[in-house]
Amino acid sequence: MNQQIRYDTALSYLEQPVNIRPSTGYPTIYQQASDIGGTFTRIKYGLPDQTVANFSPCLTAHKGHRLIAWRNQPEPFTFRHDSKYFYYNNTPTEVYIGELIGDDTIIGAKKLREKPHRLSYEDPRLFVTPDDNLYAQFITSSYASIYDSSKHTMVNQPKVCVACVDEFGNGVNAVYPPVGDNRKPEKPEKNWCFFSEDDQLRLLYSTIPLIIKTPGQQDKTIDSSSLKKVTGDYPTFNSTAPIKIGNEWLVFFHWKYMAFDSNHQITYLLYHLGAYTLDEKLTKITRQCTEALFSGSTSDRLIWWTDVTGRPISKQPACVLPFGGIYDEQSDSIELSLGVNDSFMGIFKCPLTNVLAKLEKI
Repeated sequence: MNQQIRYDTALSYLEQPVNIRPSTGYPTIYQQASDIGGTFTRIKYGLPDQTVANFSPCLTAHKGHRLIAWRNQPEPFTFRHDSKYFYYNNTPTEVYIGELIGDDTIIGAKKLREKPHRLSYEDPRLFVTPDDNLYAQFITSSYASIYDSSKHTMVNQPKVCVACVDEFGNGVNAVYPPVGDNRKPEKPEKNWCFFSEDDQLRLLYSTIPLIIKTPGQQDKTIDSSSLKKVTGDYPTFNSTAPIKIGNEWLVFFHWKYMAFDSNHQITYLLYHLGAYTLDEKLTKITRQCTEALFSGSTSDRLIWWTDVTGRPISKQPACVLPFGGIYDEQSDSIELSLGVNDSFMGIFKCPLTNVLAKLEKI
């Protein structure tokens, strides 16, 4: 890969954002956070050295600690002669876990699964079970690896893996839960969100339709058709598990489609982030956004995908994705870990009232 592009990306945390609003397109992540009445702080310190990107973060509170897991991409994407792309040097993505100190520093960062592996590890989400144990779910996929064309049909689609996180931060006793199509060949599964409620472990399985699964109980399906007023018919997915806020639950979700940036003359995959609330008993949507809270911006850093000679071919998606969050009752505020453009990540803090002001009652 072109070394200038590689090191420019790896050392981008040294940049200081300038608050100049773009004349076209969506504002930067810093500006969008400010528009809601919050702040975004980029995580700069304690990350693995000389890697292309750190993104898809999940922030969770457990036993007095703010723990964070995220996806780490050691090597860039590289296009082959036939336009099929792979991770450079056949190095798939990893899931890391550590403790967040302040809003910009991680200590004790380590791989969730230390042993070498062939598959890409993606999209981690931490959750705490009713018996106060910490678990991690993540996706295993042959995406962009040399096994992407494998005849082993159980690995050529993304699957959800769940592991217990021990006292040393290791993901142990990993399994593929027999939920939905998770153990069916050729069937993809992802974007699950486990959470605890009423001493029960529950799973927010999908957004449209909104399905909540509980072991030993019948699936609960909640009418979420009203969300289509915002998302249209575009693919829509869970972002975070329900976050308890008083007598309601706050949930973030995302949708995506292809868009064209006239300023940079590129076609790219654009993500939007929205939110809704559920009643205390998880039976209905009580409020929902009328427009996106965050949108991926080409004014934030987008990583180039190149061919083997380093020639830029295309750019990664423009997205703002939180996979976890914390409600601080004392300050009545929300903390979300946001991944930006599959490139970098940080912490969004905002008074809860500001977020709820963006939602209309149903």
